[in-house]
Amino acid sequence: MVHDRTVDGKACKLAVSGKVKNGNLVMYDKATGSLWLQETGKALDGEMKGKALKELPANQYSRRIRWDEWKKLHPDTLVMDCHHCE
Repeated sequence: MVHDRTVDGKACKLAVSGKVKNGNLVMYDKATGSLWLQETGKALDGEMKGKALKELPANQYSRRIRWDEWKKLHPDTLVMDCHHCE
């Protein structure tokens, strides 16, 4: 699943928290200190607790695409890499 990182008109500055819940990545929002569950897009804790990231419909993203192709289409994309999941 892919989520829009915009909440209340502001883009979350998401990073890897290093935490995992129910086998899913927990993201950290640098701007608010909120923790977001990747699986559901819901804020678990912090300033944004109780809010949710909007899941994007499948027609707005590609499930399988090579990185070089994606980067051409979305040059401002940043990659989150936690290194411990390999």
